[in-house]
Amino acid sequence: MTPYGRDLQQVEKELHEAQRERDRLGARIEGLKAQLEALRKLAQAPLVQGEEIQDLTKAEAIVRILQASHKPMTLGEIARAMTDAGKKTTSNGASVYIDALLKGGRVVRVQRGQYRAA
Repeated sequence: MTPYGRDLQQVEKELHEAQRERDRLGARIEGLKAQLEALRKLAQAPLVQGEEIQDLTKAEAIVRILQASHKPMTLGEIARAMTDAGKKTTSNGASVYIDALLKGGRVVRVQRGQYRAA
């Protein structure tokens, strides 16, 4: 075999390996895209459904929302979650309830402006 023949075989082998790697990466990319889309949908879903807090007071609804959250929440996040679930609330409105819930021991301040259920 000539030196060019060996080089040709080596290049063909490397090309085949590169194509296989491209196919594996393509499959991984498609899987990651599907995972990303699913997570985006979950992130946009309200923490609690309207029927879960419909008959609750706003204070009880705040506790329920904080219990459903996987992380501490700000007043703005609490107000958005309440509004998304059907109980229109502002940050200032949530603040009034948070103060009472803090005093009652149902909510704890994790750090300045961050709250979670007790």
